[in-house]
Amino acid sequence: MSGNRIKLDKLDSTTSWSDVIANLVLEKFPNKELYTCAAGISPSGIVHFGNFRDVITAYTVSSALKEKGIKSRCIFSWDNFDRFRKVPVNVPADFIKYIGMPLSEVPSPDGVGSYAEYFQRPFEQAMRDLGIELEYKNQTEEYKSGRYDGIIFLSLNKRKEIAKILLSFMTEKGKEEAGIVEEEYIDSYYPISVYSTFTKKDSTKVLSYDGATSITYECKETGNTETVDLTKTRIAKLAWKVDWPMRWGVENVVFEPGGHDHASPGGSYNTSSVIAEKIFNIQEPLFAEYKFVGIQGGGSKMSGS
Repeated sequence: MSGNRIKLDKLDSTTSWSDVIANLVLEKFPNKELYTCAAGISPSGIVHFGNFRDVITAYTVSSALKEKGIKSRCIFSWDNFDRFRKVPVNVPADFIKYIGMPLSEVPSPDGVGSYAEYFQRPFEQAMRDLGIELEYKNQTEEYKSGRYDGIIFLSLNKRKEIAKILLSFMTEKGKEEAGIVEEEYIDSYYPISVYSTFTKKDSTKVLSYDGATSITYECKETGNTETVDLTKTRIAKLAWKVDWPMRWGVENVVFEPGGHDHASPGGSYNTSSVIAEKIFNIQEPLFAEYKFVGIQGGGSKMSGS
């Protein structure tokens, strides 16, 4: 273990790893009324056994806390306000026309409900069959409800500070290859993606923010420009490395696991931890890194696509 990061394969094998982590959580966050462990998945395709690693890690630590007489919950976020990025092999190829829309806005391949629900339903049934009780958080509903409005506006007002944090985690070579000029990047950076009201897609560019509740954006597909009040037209989603620490604060998360990609140096957890402290003035949760699950001979991690 290093700081707030735990490598599951490095823990003492003579003691239950969930007990070890539960004790570390209590040490870092003493005297809380409720201890929240978190997990989440973007329902972009089949929710597979590799995803279960995330769920069972958070759930087991939450259970270990309960066994100690501690009030605990395990929340599970359906990141269905994420964009539809690519068409999985088990989905009709013509779904390419929906790329860029929120997963909750894409129609279901079977015609019942949304694309997100199509993949959420069998997972939730499997959890019921296993007796695993999760508190589900539908991120489309959370964003649309206005629950995150204040944090979105805080992030917009501190967008240049966030840009500087992101730049601090980039290598000089990386910035050069991406063609990033620091002053231009800071000046033009906005920590949100916007789903166009004209196309429902995120092929947009934020042009300005009024410092209160309204933004002006350009829809790249139609060429239209529009000014919207985000408290009335909730089409903005925080960028991942801002969204993640935002939810730590909103849900008061004390423990969350993540894969090797999030745990890598300069990756999501490191960057989000700094944003949590510097922008949101909150303490990052304890984080456990786990390795990806693969299929022998496959040569790569499991993927929903």
